Amino acid sequence: MSFTSYNFLLFYFIVFVLYWTVRERRWQNLILLAASYYFYGSLQSWYAILLGFSTLVDFFLARGMAARPERKRSLIWVSLLVNLGVLAFFKYYNFFASDVITFFGDLGIKTDPFITNIVLPAGLSFFTLKKLGFMLDVSRGTLKASPSLIDFALYVSFFPQLISGPIDRAQSLLPQIEAARVWNSSFFLNAWPLLVMGLFKKLVIADSIQILVGRVFSTQDPSGILLLSGSLGFTLQILADFSAYTDMSRGMALLLGFTTPENFRQPYLSISPTDFWNRWHITLSTWLRDYVFFPVQRSLMRSRFRFNRLVIAATPPLVTMLISGMWHGARSNFILWGLYWGVLIVLYQSLGIRGDWKPASIGKSLLAWVVMFFLIVFSWLIFRAPSTTWLFHALSISVLPPSRSEFIFSLIILSTILAYAIPMMIHNLLDRSTPESWGRAVFYAVAFALVIVYSNAAPADFIYFQF
Repeated sequence: MSFTSYNFLLFYFIVFVLYWTVRERRWQNLILLAASYYFYGSLQSWYAILLGFSTLVDFFLARGMAARPERKRSLIWVSLLVNLGVLAFFKYYNFFASDVITFFGDLGIKTDPFITNIVLPAGLSFFTLKKLGFMLDVSRGTLKASPSLIDFALYVSFFPQLISGPIDRAQSLLPQIEAARVWNSSFFLNAWPLLVMGLFKKLVIADSIQILVGRVFSTQDPSGILLLSGSLGFTLQILADFSAYTDMSRGMALLLGFTTPENFRQPYLSISPTDFWNRWHITLSTWLRDYVFFPVQRSLMRSRFRFNRLVIAATPPLVTMLISGMWHGARSNFILWGLYWGVLIVLYQSLGIRGDWKPASIGKSLLAWVVMFFLIVFSWLIFRAPSTTWLFHALSISVLPPSRSEFIFSLIILSTILAYAIPMMIHNLLDRSTPESWGRAVFYAVAFALVIVYSNAAPADFIYFQF
């Protein structure tokens, strides 16, 4: 079930009514847990089995660490091997599938469809990071392994976050799960703008742009202007699509009495790579910072080998962004995308430009923003490319003049991008106004009307469903 489907709307309405009908926290959590497993199992029944098994493994490993502190190190390694092993298997199996098929063929064994193609369970990357964050915090002693099985299972499977985040921390979500919740009208008042804007960004903006973007990236020999227009289109599409999911997730959680973190903070206004990652997919960025970047940095500084300053400064961002690329899947362009961002961070930091960097004048700020924006657009070109072979070929012929039809199509894409980007820019400006302003009221009324008009079309899956 997608958040934009009528089936999900009916499902959520039933859950909402049952949830607030009961008053006791324990029964509310049981309803949410059952709903989360039903929601996940509706995609594929075995998804729910995998989720339940992995949750039980980590729950008892965490209890083991609490009961036997001297065994923390071995138990956390078991958790890491299980979680990362399952994640790597499903993400990277198809990368080596041809070798597996050849191996079985040499043995005279016929491969069945399961061996030929294994589908990545939706949301696996997201709930794996939630569980790993919990386990690592327990092993470090910064979090107590005290939740009940029901509460921990709900933390892992909470359906508004299950498929594409945000990647909520146990320190934030678990206390809310363990606390009593009573309906408050502020839940609705805070949730409806998120839900309306989420539907607007997904149905009206992202799904409209993705048709044009798809045509560009299915072209074998795109000209430079076509490549630029397609990259700009995807730059808008992925922000609208992914932030739409986050808005809807946060809105649905709010209606259930939960406050969840924001994931985007106007990322295309960034003036440096670090600034971008402080604004884009914030919950993943902070997860990687706390559990990859800082540990790698500390290990280098404490190592008995004396590394020079360049190695200590460059290795953590390179390793972190490489892992970020690998987290997205078994495609060479994701690896290249991660390395690209790692190199950018190292280069900027070598110039003294970090996340808190402020240019000395408005002119320098504008120049920094323009440079950074086009570096972001190029990163999305790498990310969206069907393959690195296609990417290198497209870049090599991009200097050739476009045909008349390509030029006209590029202008259509660019004008469409501008038309759909304006509402998002207006929304960002209105966010700074008072909630009672007439401008906000008119904007949301128009947005809701457009959602109704566009809802008749078949919605596309959210982009991050594939990760």
